[in-house]
Amino acid sequence: MLKLDDETIAKLFGAEDAENENPERLKEYFFKNKAYESLKADLPIRVLVGYKGVGKSAILKVCHLEDNEDNILSLWVRPNDVFGSIDTSADTFLQLIENWKTGLSTLIVKKALEGCEQFEEASQIESIRGGVRQIIASLYDKLQKNVGNSSTDVRKLITRFMKEKKIRIYLDDLDRGWEGRSEDIMNISALLNAIRDMAGEDRNIQFRIGLRTDVYHLVRTSDESTDKIEANLVWLAWTNHEILATLVKRVTTYFGEDVSQEELVRLGQNELAGKLTPVIDQHFQGRGKWENIPTRRILMTLTRQRPRDLVKLFYYSAKEAHNQNSNRIRSGHLQSIFVRYSNERLTDVINEFKTEVPRLKDVLLGMRQTKKEREKNIGPVFDDGQLVNKLNGVINSSQVLFRNGDPVTPLALARFLYRCDFMTARMDKEDTIVRRHFSDNQLLASPQVQFGFKWEIHPAYRWALEPQSPNEILDFIDL
Repeated sequence: MLKLDDETIAKLFGAEDAENENPERLKEYFFKNKAYESLKADLPIRVLVGYKGVGKSAILKVCHLEDNEDNILSLWVRPNDVFGSIDTSADTFLQLIENWKTGLSTLIVKKALEGCEQFEEASQIESIRGGVRQIIASLYDKLQKNVGNSSTDVRKLITRFMKEKKIRIYLDDLDRGWEGRSEDIMNISALLNAIRDMAGEDRNIQFRIGLRTDVYHLVRTSDESTDKIEANLVWLAWTNHEILATLVKRVTTYFGEDVSQEELVRLGQNELAGKLTPVIDQHFQGRGKWENIPTRRILMTLTRQRPRDLVKLFYYSAKEAHNQNSNRIRSGHLQSIFVRYSNERLTDVINEFKTEVPRLKDVLLGMRQTKKEREKNIGPVFDDGQLVNKLNGVINSSQVLFRNGDPVTPLALARFLYRCDFMTARMDKEDTIVRRHFSDNQLLASPQVQFGFKWEIHPAYRWALEPQSPNEILDFIDL
């Protein structure tokens, strides 16, 4: 019998973030999508861009682990490594780029030597100047001298490096502490310029970087030189079917079922969801539009095309099931966590995008449906005119500003809310609802073209905006 205690939940559904996952378990359930394939390409620069919670760290981590298994000299670089090594006090932007190149070169040599168990050599490294050739020369010389004293695994690593002279550097979570200040933007921009220069000198120096969507957007719109990096972008986006398959893969591998990723993806959603029967009820005993419907439809409706959202829904509801001495997630357990889930997703989007709109919390709370709007059946689904009127009121009452100084108009704010996934484009057809996210189609929010879509506040935020009637919300959210 399954016991949904904390330890089991962590093993069953996997860690919420790759940094805290056991590497073997991560590789066991990892889902290899198109972004993974792009990241594995033998190219000098790959910049992985996506929202928080879409799995950037997981993909970078798995690729790094696989590089190590293939005896590629692969370095894992974190914020504390970088910002303790880079002099960011330059007087000019060009000097800042040079500081990044020197700092990165020095850091690469030190971490490479440490990775090859040559800690004494690493501690003696001073600033590496002279470009990428100096990196290769320094490493080649020091590794060649000590290869005979290395362990078998390290000897394989050194041997391949000496043959190919290839180094792959993974830089993850560099936007930690990001506040959208001009110095933050300049540092990320200088980093991108520095790696472009370094990789341009030698294609065997390869960089893999993860950036949040909001960070990349601010850097891209602030520095025209970053247009040269666009060809190296890898956008990380998911379909709901893939997200459900990722969760199923976590559960089936926990139970020891040998099902390939390809087999899972070929299954229909009902069949996929059926593999979750040991942990969750297949039908939701709710009310209104949510009465006796497949549970998977609720999960997919509340997931913002981010795998972490689905993991959190299972984490929270499984803990609730355990608190009530149940060995399986029931409808009541799931329903009881909707308010918490919604509040935390609203907090997520505020934290992720407040650097662009400092008063974002006021904007989002201003989107709540008023009594008058409820009587007129306006919101949380709006046509173009209704949305413009709503945002005019929000702008007038909240003193909204874009940090970059762009004029705040209802259309500009609408596009921003679409880009940060607070709102989705929606089209009602005869027997289905089509929802489109910004990552699906950026042009839908263009003021120049009308595509026939309405605008809907994502269902994940509804309980946070209507805390006074959590149960009644089920009567109104379309699946």
